Amino acid sequence: MANIIDVAQKAGVSIATVSRVVNNSRHKVNQATKEKVLAAIKELDYRPNALAKGLLMKKTMTAGIIIPDISNPYYAEIVRGIQDIADVHGYGIMLLNTDRNKERIIKHILFLREKSADGIIFSGGTIDEEEVLSALGELKERVVVIGRHNVDFPVIAIDNVGGASKATKHLIDLGHRRIGYISGPNNSTTAKERFEGYKTALTQAGYRVDRTLIKNGDLTPSSGYLIAKELIYEKKATAIFTANDQMAIGAIRAAKDLGLRIPEDVAIVGFDNIPITSFIDPPLTTIEIPMYQVGIAAMEMLVNIISEKNSERMRWFSTNLIIRGSTENGKKNS
Repeated sequence: MANIIDVAQKAGVSIATVSRVVNNSRHKVNQATKEKVLAAIKELDYRPNALAKGLLMKKTMTAGIIIPDISNPYYAEIVRGIQDIADVHGYGIMLLNTDRNKERIIKHILFLREKSADGIIFSGGTIDEEEVLSALGELKERVVVIGRHNVDFPVIAIDNVGGASKATKHLIDLGHRRIGYISGPNNSTTAKERFEGYKTALTQAGYRVDRTLIKNGDLTPSSGYLIAKELIYEKKATAIFTANDQMAIGAIRAAKDLGLRIPEDVAIVGFDNIPITSFIDPPLTTIEIPMYQVGIAAMEMLVNIISEKNSERMRWFSTNLIIRGSTENGKKNS
């Protein structure tokens, strides 16, 4: 494999000149010399050593991405946005999954520190516990968080409260009064915000928040399935709002297994608008988050922080109600 010395000898220039061309240095290299260097690079198929280049720039050109559930399409779309911007700026990414386990979060932070990652993006989960914040250590000034937490980091925030309020109000407007809510884990700030939106819509409509209609799931289809069966069969819910689409998909299956029609007998609304929601039967009414754009914004913010450019410390994304077959034509009598 050719190295920078081989290129310099082939082009008849110094190693420093090759370095200036490769790294697009501010030191000027005349056009004729630059063309000779580029020709030598092409002929020898020279590829700069990423580690050596990183040491020269005092960067590793890597970013760590920490997510709580690699199987959830919501995070896949966010990571796709992150990856596309990382590619533009020449960054590689290390993707780490935590399963919302505090010990694994800490372990992954320490791993990224040991690998000298230039920065970290947190998406989901929780980082406001003392042990986690302590583990961030020297990287604390190069962290971008997706979702609101009680920590002082640059943040990509999503209007979870407003989105959940829209979803619940939609069910209220259809005439539903017994609206079940399947939340996420207690340590999920996102699930907590969506619960706040659910309560806000009920309160504004003048309805009591019935705690027997509120259950915690684990954001998987199986938990949505089991809890929805309980809410429909035992608690007589006529509508169900879930903290994410995966649980809503489970709820649709539960209603069908109980022999109920959707939306005539029970209406179901999810949250996120993951790609599959428009293809299931019936298509799922849900709250749309621009997940890909969220990932783009997070990586752009991190690149600016690493490059020490003036960067905003917060980007806000609104949500939209997407009405599909799991609620339309499902109006109930008051």
